[in-house]
Amino acid sequence: PKCDMETGRIIGSEALVRWHHPKHGMISPGKFVPIFERNGFISEVDYYVMENTCRTIRRWLDEGFPVEPVSVNVSRMDMYNPRLMENIKDCVSKYNVPHELIEFELTESAFVFDNAQLTNLAERLQENHFSVLMDDFGSGYSSLNSLREISVDILKIDLKFLPQKREDTRANVILSCIIDMANKLG
Repeated sequence: PKCDMETGRIIGSEALVRWHHPKHGMISPGKFVPIFERNGFISEVDYYVMENTCRTIRRWLDEGFPVEPVSVNVSRMDMYNPRLMENIKDCVSKYNVPHELIEFELTESAFVFDNAQLTNLAERLQENHFSVLMDDFGSGYSSLNSLREISVDILKIDLKFLPQKREDTRANVILSCIIDMANKLG
């Protein structure tokens, strides 16, 4: 879940993939995702997560639950799929999910590889009324240049970037400036 830090109210959620191996138990995405990115299987995993997210949102709506936006990850491999936008629209349409209830997270590392392709994807998602999130902002890549070139709706600041202690004045100044910058960028 994603919570409002002031009220504690759930304002959304993120669909995450986990691997429960029958012999090895829980396997961290940090171990299997890089392998799937190298062998191309990550696109199938991403689509599986997106379809299950749409199915779950549809069920929640049908059962009368209040539904907040759910975000799903888009790997950098997906950016090169010429049918990605059509696949997204087909999946959302299949389950009749309102576009404002599904968001797409692009990891900051994807912003380093092909800004032209990423800019195009972000624009197409936004044109189709989907929110675009930059995940892991501040994790060490060219975040500021990316923000200048690619319009995103939400920044998700990398946890490692947050101050470890309240009295960490340097980290607090930087965090405050990021929030101010994000607000000014809309």
